[in-house]
Amino acid sequence: MFKTYDLFNHRSIDDLVPEIIYYYLFKGLSLTAIEEKLFRTEEYKGWLSKTFLNYFGIDTEKENKGIFSEKTVPEVVEELYKSSNIAHIRVAKLLKEKYL
Repeated sequence: MFKTYDLFNHRSIDDLVPEIIYYYLFKGLSLTAIEEKLFRTEEYKGWLSKTFLNYFGIDTEKENKGIFSEKTVPEVVEELYKSSNIAHIRVAKLLKEKYL
């Protein structure tokens, strides 16, 4: 059984989720690469990253990986806040709170 609670004992989940989103959408890292970078493990094979991204409405099965690689965080936050999609606004809020 996975021991995910050990992964979060040194950082807040509110601090980690924006980083997962950033690494996926802006840096184009794979789900497993994100977990290796943030949690120093490949044990979960992308499952944790996928779960958080999907929870915030980011589809990991299509072409979202690296979709904002040519844009800055402020540009994307402004763009997402203009959307009528609540999932976009939630992501914009997370990115704004962490990076701006």
